[in-house]
Amino acid sequence: QQRDVPVLLTATGAVAALQSVDVKSQTTSVVTKVHIKEGQFVKAGQLLFTLDGRADEANLAKARAQLAKDEAALADAQRQLKRSQELLAQNFVSQGAVDTNLTSAQGQQAAVAASRAALDAAKLALSYTRVTAPSAGRLGAINVFPGSSVQANQTTLVTITQLDPITVAFSLPQRNLPDALKALDAGNGRVTATLNDSAGATPRTGKLSFVDSTVDAASGTVKVKARFDNKDNAQIGRAHV
Repeated sequence: QQRDVPVLLTATGAVAALQSVDVKSQTTSVVTKVHIKEGQFVKAGQLLFTLDGRADEANLAKARAQLAKDEAALADAQRQLKRSQELLAQNFVSQGAVDTNLTSAQGQQAAVAASRAALDAAKLALSYTRVTAPSAGRLGAINVFPGSSVQANQTTLVTITQLDPITVAFSLPQRNLPDALKALDAGNGRVTATLNDSAGATPRTGKLSFVDSTVDAASGTVKVKARFDNKDNAQIGRAHV
């Protein structure tokens, strides 16, 4: 019988996390509270650490007070401008006086805009004292504790490893590159993986997600990756695909 049949290829691959993120503080401060435990699974946006934010809270209060002061000055300048315009209509003041009040009101508007920007900056700085998870995953070792000093963008607080979905990387002979690319473009490249360290485990079915654009000249192979659902968060090293 003449018909199309799927091209089946076999390879040994390595299982790896889809992504691993080192969580770092965006401000230099001191850790006041740790909200997590090592090995815990967290959701994106979940609170991980709280840093000392007393200085940032003071700066925020100062920015709010300055904004209130500038808004009051703006309101007064606008009243003066309106009053001078009314007097100009009655020929009690000159146009120059109105222009002076107009310039003063515009200057106060600029001051209010600057104070609002400073307030937003203070709020942003305060938000850095709450370190949250950038993505869902499993936590590694916690490197800091309450009282630990952290440096902005330097100190790694904890590492989050995403285990669902998970990736299996393997290599295929270069002669199979056209078939792999065709399956990738069509979106129907099904990959079945059997875990070497899970005797009797049910094979997992995933989907081809990446085919490298270059061929390894030494081995004559091309790197390929497949993505698998991993809701049970199995941590595995090698697989037969």
